[in-house]
Amino acid sequence: MSREEPRYRLVFAGLLLGLVWTLLLAGCGAGRPTVQTFPGGTLERKVESVAVLPFIDRSGYGQGGKIVQRLLVGELVQSCNWRVALEGDIMRVYRQVRLRPWEEPDPEQLRIIAARLGVDLLITGEILEMEERVDSSGVDPLLLLQLRVYDGQDGARRWATRHRRQGGDYQRVMHFGTVNTISAVSRNAVREILEEWRRKGLLVCPSTS
Repeated sequence: MSREEPRYRLVFAGLLLGLVWTLLLAGCGAGRPTVQTFPGGTLERKVESVAVLPFIDRSGYGQGGKIVQRLLVGELVQSCNWRVALEGDIMRVYRQVRLRPWEEPDPEQLRIIAARLGVDLLITGEILEMEERVDSSGVDPLLLLQLRVYDGQDGARRWATRHRRQGGDYQRVMHFGTVNTISAVSRNAVREILEEWRRKGLLVCPSTS
């Protein structure tokens, strides 16, 4: 064996790995969240605080709405250090306006909630599908959710997002990045939605100054 062969093998292995990751990322990117904006979608004023309101769960999956709601809160804090309203404070305001957690607030209720919490934006969500499918290859979790973002000043809807993900979306190339739990799929979906919002300039990280 010549001295050149190991070097060629390393180069070939590097190219192969690069190709695999390119295909993997392309497969993940194909499932980009769908975003619909409404008049005034991009807010002109400075936005620094957010409240993630209780999610409505239409999937029948136990605690599904709470799982995704808390993941979204965590990602907002970790990714950009947003000031996010506490869950206990949100539920206190819900009781004050006589709103149940599984009910969608109307514009006037949203405006009151934002004023009492002192936040700029409100995010509501619906879990449309959530399940863990089991077949011969294992568990393949599925999530379909819809988020809506409202202006805290007037309760007007600014944009909405729909996103569908399942574990198989992340393991189509050589089983890299296997995702086989609802929490892992939900975390990935939430991160992808936030990244899409940032990419479109809808939710820009607050200033640190």
